[in-house]
Amino acid sequence: MKNTPEILFEYLRAVFYEPSKATLNIEEVDDDFIMLGKGLMYFAECFAQYDELAKALAKGDLSVKIPPPENEIASHLKSLHASLRHLTWQSQQVAKGDYKQRVDFMGDFADAFNTMIAQLAERQQKLEKEIELSHKKTLALEHSNQFLTNVTKSIPQQIIVVDQETYNVLFMNDAAQEAVDKHKEYVEEVLKLISKQREPGSRHNTEIYYSYGGEEQYLSVSSYYLNWSNSNAEAFIINDVSAEKSQIKELEAYAYVDTLTSLHNRFYGMLSLNNWLEEKRSFALVFADLDNLKYINDEFGHHEGDKYIRSAARLLEAISHDVMACRIGGDEFMLLVPDISYDEAYSRMLDISYSLFLEGRQQNKKYSFNISFGVVPVDEDNKLTASVILSMADERMYEQKRINKRKRQENSDIGGIDSAGVDTCDLNEAEVKSPTQAE
Repeated sequence: MKNTPEILFEYLRAVFYEPSKATLNIEEVDDDFIMLGKGLMYFAECFAQYDELAKALAKGDLSVKIPPPENEIASHLKSLHASLRHLTWQSQQVAKGDYKQRVDFMGDFADAFNTMIAQLAERQQKLEKEIELSHKKTLALEHSNQFLTNVTKSIPQQIIVVDQETYNVLFMNDAAQEAVDKHKEYVEEVLKLISKQREPGSRHNTEIYYSYGGEEQYLSVSSYYLNWSNSNAEAFIINDVSAEKSQIKELEAYAYVDTLTSLHNRFYGMLSLNNWLEEKRSFALVFADLDNLKYINDEFGHHEGDKYIRSAARLLEAISHDVMACRIGGDEFMLLVPDISYDEAYSRMLDISYSLFLEGRQQNKKYSFNISFGVVPVDEDNKLTASVILSMADERMYEQKRINKRKRQENSDIGGIDSAGVDTCDLNEAEVKSPTQAE
């Protein structure tokens, strides 16, 4: 027969380690311990609420039910929950372009967050200015060089004057004649393209795309009505704005690129994920996280950490020729691999992880390279949202990270990891299993 202290101790132990089995029959408790027993039962209830909130926050679930005000055990977690909800709202505002958001809590994270927002605002402003200047330059080209009565034939813009009724050519300058010499149907085709872009009889400034013999051009066209040798005529001034168009496209592309790795950035990655889901595409989403990056940055400097990130990015991008690879954050990557099975995607990621490990070994690094990852297959019948799919991949990645950490600890216990954090044991791919295989 167990005495009361034993009963209470076993109950308290179950509360911590086997909560589903934690039960206490207060009638079995001696009278002197009844108040203590009731107190422990109240503590167990508060602890269960605390544990539920802690697990939800660990998964990023901010929709969890909050413990009541009288639960003082969970007070700090409730404060953290409120801070995270506010931080989530601020991040959403930043995603909408509100770069005035600032965080004044959470210590070093607040400094990093505020620095990131300031950099985003500065970069956005710079890009907008460059794009605006390029657009202004293109617009200036489209509206420049208004037709003069005594135009000379040597100006660089192509000038073509045609009869309004017959569209017979009345005049061409040297630049236009040079284009005709390359392609005798040039004038006819350009005029057809122009006519498709405007209403008949109206003055029009437009842009057309012209292609011949492998040469592609964007042409800005301004038209003017005038009297030419007693005939009602229309003059077309044509500028080649292909270079300016290319520059604008490069600037716009830059806004979607992660400058450190040259992969796509988070914005483009999330845009692609939502587009793929809307298009009902079949693919595998891979969420990858680099191990040891904080240790490398702290011990060897961010320059060395950047090398690690770029090496991983190069290998991840090679998982498939048509992969959409993006860098989500500091050490996190997302891959969208079309038309691939779960097993094949998992196998290729194992190969990448092993290649990265060997690369670190061959370079005699004083630390180990490794990638933890989670794979979620998506097919055309998928009903899950992007956020749910990402959460699943993130959870699988963290499960693998926990397995890797446990294996490193086991290796450490038998001398498998040296003091610098380098895994001195041979990496055995067969030991690493997917969450499905592990079950």
